[in-house]
Amino acid sequence: MNPVKIFIYVVALLFPTTFVGCTNSVEERDEIGMNRSIYVDEFKLTYFRKMLLKTYNNSGAAREIINQDHSGFTEIVLTMDDYNLLDSLTSADNEFLKSDSAYSIGRRAEGAEGKQSLGLILDRISSHWLDSLALRRFEISNANTSMFYD
Repeated sequence: MNPVKIFIYVVALLFPTTFVGCTNSVEERDEIGMNRSIYVDEFKLTYFRKMLLKTYNNSGAAREIINQDHSGFTEIVLTMDDYNLLDSLTSADNEFLKSDSAYSIGRRAEGAEGKQSLGLILDRISSHWLDSLALRRFEISNANTSMFYD
């Protein structure tokens, strides 16, 4: 066989695989980024739901709001460790709210005394510490490879 033909065959075989490899790498990065975004959103949404239930003493109204809402991802995204961590965090934040509420009596303007649940929830959801915690949990749980079940 002619060496020129061999060279052409080799180039013809290697050339397309080079681009396919790059495309897969880019697609994989995009998928990991999408999974990370879904994970962080689900983490924060779960925090919000747990916090809402706890700060309103698991009231029927709070449960109804959460039951009526269909926000979030339909497949399981978070791990049991994530749920346990979020349960601990929301319990600690709820205890903080209770003590802050008791402390506020006589120290704040009359209409501002008591629990300020929604303000605290909004502060936590919009803060960078919850984002960075969610990203760290994403890395720990290796969610980028095991999150979705094909």
